[in-house]
Amino acid sequence: MESLPQTDAPAKAEAEGEAALEPLLHFVSRLRANEPNVRCQVPEGPLSPMARALNQLASELDARRSSPAPEQFGLQALVEHASNLMLTCDAEARVRYINYAVPGLTRDMIRGRSVYDFVSPQDLERVRGLYQKVLTTGESVEFETQVSSEAGGGYFRTRAAPIRSGAQITGFTAITTEITDLKKAQLGLEHSLRKLEQSNRELESFASVASHDLQEPLRKIQSFGERLKAMTEGTLAPEARDYLERMQSAAARMRRLIDDLLTFSRVSAQAKPFTTVNLSQVAQEVLGDLEVAIEQAAAAVTVGPLPTLKADPMQMRQLLQNLLSNALKFRQDGVAPRLFVEATVDTAARQCEIRVRDNGIGFDEKYLDRLFNLFQRLHGQSKYAGTGIGLAICRKIVERHGGTLTARSAPGQGATFLITLPLEQHPSL
Repeated sequence: MESLPQTDAPAKAEAEGEAALEPLLHFVSRLRANEPNVRCQVPEGPLSPMARALNQLASELDARRSSPAPEQFGLQALVEHASNLMLTCDAEARVRYINYAVPGLTRDMIRGRSVYDFVSPQDLERVRGLYQKVLTTGESVEFETQVSSEAGGGYFRTRAAPIRSGAQITGFTAITTEITDLKKAQLGLEHSLRKLEQSNRELESFASVASHDLQEPLRKIQSFGERLKAMTEGTLAPEARDYLERMQSAAARMRRLIDDLLTFSRVSAQAKPFTTVNLSQVAQEVLGDLEVAIEQAAAAVTVGPLPTLKADPMQMRQLLQNLLSNALKFRQDGVAPRLFVEATVDTAARQCEIRVRDNGIGFDEKYLDRLFNLFQRLHGQSKYAGTGIGLAICRKIVERHGGTLTARSAPGQGATFLITLPLEQHPSL
C-alpha cells in the first residue's frame, strides 16, 4: 500500500511567517515616510505583539505631530523673545550664548568675546570682581552697571549665577534688565536733592544771621530809642515825639518779621522726630498760652475730641496756636468771637481731618492761593498787625507731615481751615 506524502511543518510555518512579516515591513516603511494616520492590520500568530506595538508607536507619533512644535512654543522661544538680555559665559568669561542681538551688534559679533568688553571702563574692575566671586564661591550676585558705548551705553541691572557640571563651576549666567530711564530719573532726583540740601544749608545760614547779626542792630535801635524817649520826656516837640514812636514801632515790626522768618526756616531745618501726639492735650496747652488774648477778645473756644497721631509735638502746637491766633485777630467789630476746633477720623484711609472754624471777617476764596504764601496779606497793616508769615508756617508744617491745608470762607461769613494729616508717618519723613 502506497503511503500519503507528509506535510513539511517547519517549511509551512516559515512560509506563513514571511507572509505575515511582509505587511509589517510595509507598515514600517510608511511610518518612516511620516505618513499620517498609518496603521497596521494585526496578524494572527507570533508577530501580533509586534504589530500592536507598532500601532501604538504610530498613535504616539501622530499625537506628537498634532501637538505644538517645541521650537515654536517651547523654552527656546521663551528665551529668544524675553525682554531681559540673557547670556552664558564660560570660566574665562567668554560669551557662549546670548538670547538676542543688541543695537549695532549681531549675536555672532558677541559670541566668543569677553563679557568685560561690553562693560564701561569705570565699572570694569568692580564687575570683574563680582563675576569672579560667582566663579570662585558659587554665590549669586546682583549689581547695577553701565555698559560700554559699543553696546549702547545704557544702564542695566544684572543677576549672575554659577553654571555647574557636577561639583565644578564651569561658567556663569547673566540675566540683565535695562534700567536706563529709571537710572536717569534717579540721577536727576539725586541732583535735585543735592540742590535742596544746599538750599537748606543756605537757609540755616540765613537763620543764624537772622537770629544774631540782624537782630543786634534792632535791639540797639530799640534800646537807644527807649533811652532817648526817657531822657527827653516832656522836652521833645510833639512832632519829634511822633517820629520817635514811629521809629520804635518800625523796629518792633522788623524784629517780629525776623522772628517769624526764623520760625519759618526752622520748620525743616530744626525739625524734631515724630512721636505719638495727643492733639486734645496739645489744644488745651495752646488755650492756656492764649488765655489772655481769649479773655481780651471775649471769645468762646470749643474744642471737640481730637485724635492721637504720629507727629512733631512742637510743630502741632505751633500749628494750632497760629490758626487760633489768626481767628482771634481777624474778628468782626462788635461780634464776640466764636472758635471751634473739631476733627473726624477716616480709619480706613488712616488719616484725619482737623477743622478750625471761626465767625470772623472771612475772605474771598479767589485769594485762597495767596493766603498761604510768604508776606501775603489780604488786609491792611494799620488794622490787623502781622507779618504775613503765620499761615505760610502752618502750610509748611502740614506739608512736612505729609498732609494738606486749605480753607473755605466768604467775606463776613467767617473762615474754616481744613487740615488733613496721616495718623502714621512714613519712616523716611
